[in-house]
Amino acid sequence: MDIAYKLGAGRYIQMPGAVEVIGEETARYGKQIYVLGGPTAISILQNTLKSQYDLQSLKYDIEVYNGYTSWNAARTYAGRAEEKNADVIVGVGGGRIMDLAKASAHIAGLPVVLIPTCSATCAAYTPMSVMYEDDGRALGTAGGNLYHDYEVSAVIIDEDIMVHQPPRYAAAGMLDSMAKCIEMCNGHPQVKADSMNFELYTAYTLSEYIYKILKKNYSTIYHDIENHILSKEVHDYLYINFALTGFISGSSKALGQTALAHEMYYAVRKFFTKEAAGFLHGEIVGMALLLQLVYNRQEDLTDEFSDFMKATGMPTSLEEIGICGNEKTQELIYRYLLETEFVTDTQDNREYLKLAIQKICRR
Repeated sequence: MDIAYKLGAGRYIQMPGAVEVIGEETARYGKQIYVLGGPTAISILQNTLKSQYDLQSLKYDIEVYNGYTSWNAARTYAGRAEEKNADVIVGVGGGRIMDLAKASAHIAGLPVVLIPTCSATCAAYTPMSVMYEDDGRALGTAGGNLYHDYEVSAVIIDEDIMVHQPPRYAAAGMLDSMAKCIEMCNGHPQVKADSMNFELYTAYTLSEYIYKILKKNYSTIYHDIENHILSKEVHDYLYINFALTGFISGSSKALGQTALAHEMYYAVRKFFTKEAAGFLHGEIVGMALLLQLVYNRQEDLTDEFSDFMKATGMPTSLEEIGICGNEKTQELIYRYLLETEFVTDTQDNREYLKLAIQKICRR
C-alpha cells in the first residue's frame, strides 16, 4: 500500500456545456495531446475535441479503443503516447477507457485529463485502475489492479452529455456508489468509530451520507435521466458519483472501501467472463450487495434492497446475469471468496459466507 493519500483531482469541472472548456483545460498540461477514446464517445465528441484543440493551437492524435483495460493495452498506448511526444493523455468514454487512460499515463509518466461520457462508475476520479486480461478476465485485487502514484490531473463532466446517457448506466453508477457503505461494514451489521482509523471512518461516514441521499432520490434520478432532465437531484448525483465516491476511495487509499461485493464482481469477471460480458460493473456489484448484506448479518435488509434494485431493472441473482447458480458454481465462488482478505477464516464466517452465496443463487 502506498503511504500517500490521494484525495482529489488536480481540477474538477462539472457543469452543462463543460466540453467547451476542454481545450483550455487540456492546454494547462502541454501542447501535444494524445487522445484515447471509446468508439461511441469519439463518434460523439471528435469534432468538439478537434475544434477545441484547434482554438488553443494544440497538436493532437486521436485513437479509438474498444477492448479491456489490460496491462498489454496500457503499455501499448503508453508507448504510442511517447512516440507522439505527447505532453498529456486525454481519456474520453466509459469506465474502461478512464482506467486505461490512467494506466497508460501512469506508465508513460504523463498527466491525464479525463472526460467521462457516462456515470456507471467513479473511475474518472479514483487513483486506481481495475485491470483485466486481454480477453476480459479480471485480475482482481490480489492479481494486479494498478494503484497510481498521483491523482488524476483533471476531470471534465459535461452534464448535458450525462443526461443523455442510458438510465441503466446511472442506476449502475448509483449502486456502485451505495456499495461503499455496505461493504465497509464487512462482516458486521454496523461500524463503530473505534473499529477503524480516523481516515477510514471519515470515508465510512461520507458513504453513509451518500447512501441515504441516493436511496431517497434513486427513482427521481433514474427517471430524470431517462427523460433528459438536468434536475438538482441529477446534478447532486453526478457530484456524488465522481467527486465524493472518488474521495472515499482516496481516503481509504483505494483499498479499504470495498469488500466482498467487489470481490464477487472479480469472481464473475474471472470465472464467467463470457456469460456476464454484457453486464455493467455496477450491475454485478449491485447484485453482489445482497451477498454482502447476508455476510454482514443484515439479511433482514435484503428483500427491501432487492425490490429497490428491481424497480430499475437491475439484476438480483447470478441467473439474471447469465450464470447457473448450481452447487458447482457455489463451491467455486465460495473457495474464491474464502481466500480473500475480507473473510476471516472462522466456522461462523464460513457458514455466513455459504448462506450469502446461496442468497444470490435463489432468485
